[in-house]
Amino acid sequence: MKISYLIAIALFLLSGCFSETEASNKPIRLVISGDQITIDGKALSFERPLQDWIDILGSDYIQGPKKPVNAFAIDRFIFPKLGIDLQVQTNYADVKSDWIDGEVGTLKDPYNRFVNVVRISMNPESKANPSDYRYLDKEEAEHPYYTMHADYAIDFYGAIVDSDTSIESVISQSNIVKRNRKFHASVGVYSGYENLGNIVFNHFFGEQPEVSASMEVWPTKELRLENERRYFGEIVTQ
Repeated sequence: MKISYLIAIALFLLSGCFSETEASNKPIRLVISGDQITIDGKALSFERPLQDWIDILGSDYIQGPKKPVNAFAIDRFIFPKLGIDLQVQTNYADVKSDWIDGEVGTLKDPYNRFVNVVRISMNPESKANPSDYRYLDKEEAEHPYYTMHADYAIDFYGAIVDSDTSIESVISQSNIVKRNRKFHASVGVYSGYENLGNIVFNHFFGEQPEVSASMEVWPTKELRLENERRYFGEIVTQ
C-alpha cells in the first residue's frame, strides 16, 4: 500500500515536470523572457548591434533592397529557415544621415545598428498569417517573408508556443502573460510581461480554432532610449 502510494506521488510529480511542454511536440529552440532572448542556448542581446545577431543566427538571410516587397524594407533582415525577421532602428531625427551619399534606399551601415523589433512567423505557408493577401501579386505572395515559419516551439515567458498553440493554452501555461485582447479585423493580440512582446492569434469567431500567427519581441523603452543615445548620440524617436 505504501509502495503504491509512493509510486502514485512520483508519477504525479513527473507529470508536473513535463506539463509545460505538452503544448508542443516540437523542439524548443527559442526562449523569450524579458530583455533576454536565447536561441539554441546562445544569448541574443538588444544592446548589441545587428552583426552580433547575424553571428549567432547565421548568414542565410535576405535584406530588403535585394528583393523589396510590400511590408519589407531596407531596415529588415529575414532568416527564412528560422522564420525570424529582424528590424534595425533608423535615425528618425536625421533621416538624411541614414542614406549613403543621399541615395534613398541605401541604409548606411545597418550591421552596426541595434535591433528594435524581432518578429517570428509561426505558421507554415502563412496559413494563419494576419496579412491581407488580396493586395499581393504572385511574386510577393511567394516571397519568403510571407511563406516562412518557425518549425520549432518557443518558450514565451513560460508558455510553450508553436504554430498550433491556442490562446487558452498560452494563458493556462503562464501567469505572466496578460490577456490583453485588441481586435483588429480578425486578430487578437496577447501581450507579455511589461509589454516586452506579444503573440498574435487569428481569431475566427468559432468557425476555426484560434491559433498563433506571429510573435513580436522588443526591448524595454528604457533600453531602446539608451540604445538611441549610444548608437546615434541622441534620442531619435521622441
